[in-house]
Amino acid sequence: MAQAIGASGSTTQSLNIFGQPLTIFGVPVDRDKIFTNHKGIYQKRVEKRQRKLIVKSTFIKFFLHHGERIQCLTTGYSPVSGFERFVTGPAFLFFKRALFIFTDKRILHVPTRFDRSPRSAVSQIMYEDCASLNIKGRSLHVRYKNGQQDIFPFLGRKEKKKIHSLIQALPAVPKEAGRLKGRVFLCPSCTNVLPSRGHRCATCNLAFKSGFQAKLRSILIPGGGYFYNRYPVLAVGIGLAEMGLMLFLTYQTMHIYQGMPASPNWLITAALTLILEKLIVTFHAQEQVKDFVPAEKEFVVRKI
Repeated sequence: MAQAIGASGSTTQSLNIFGQPLTIFGVPVDRDKIFTNHKGIYQKRVEKRQRKLIVKSTFIKFFLHHGERIQCLTTGYSPVSGFERFVTGPAFLFFKRALFIFTDKRILHVPTRFDRSPRSAVSQIMYEDCASLNIKGRSLHVRYKNGQQDIFPFLGRKEKKKIHSLIQALPAVPKEAGRLKGRVFLCPSCTNVLPSRGHRCATCNLAFKSGFQAKLRSILIPGGGYFYNRYPVLAVGIGLAEMGLMLFLTYQTMHIYQGMPASPNWLITAALTLILEKLIVTFHAQEQVKDFVPAEKEFVVRKI
């Protein structure tokens, strides 16, 4: 199920059952494709699912270009490296959730929390910047013209076939077209493209969370990295575990200092456990801020 950009394929066809251009909660959609299955046939259950996903992402209307229409929304996960999977285990299924919005011009990637509420971060993949788009199993494989590539795992089962048909229907794009960029992040306030480095938007000066702050707080404060990334429940749990280990280490050290019987093996085990836990939490906290999440929870959307 591989499809290179520009390759010919069957197009999605459907009867236009809507009389006027359609918007859902103010979000412009492609009326001929948004509520149809992969064969272009309208289905009530497809409409229900798409409307449910749009409710989670109505803010995306501020990011759409003039005349741009949404064709399909689906769930999935952000790219996860093999090392991150090894370090965090199945926890990436909690932290890497995302929504994918397929329009007639690009793919908008929206990192979300476990309940699919957005984390105020948005990135885009322009079709013209892609060398190929492939669906393999339930993963979307994107290879860019600049040589980079991304893999987005576990796309929604209900939309997998439809996404494949949309990819096949993409028009031919010359190799020299596009800006030779990969996936780029957009400012959630002014919607402009963000620089690959730095912690402020060059257009509206919105500040974003930094890897240094995530690292520092993870090391110095029990659960600090997760508090910084706005995961309070997890932060409390991690913080209690870290404080428990610290109290145990303090208790054992005092026993040894006072000449009382203590187990050096338990002391070494607790110390190594705390160090390993700190390393994992610090790494994970730094990974979370790579999505360009605003430093302030509340900010004004002012499209420029």
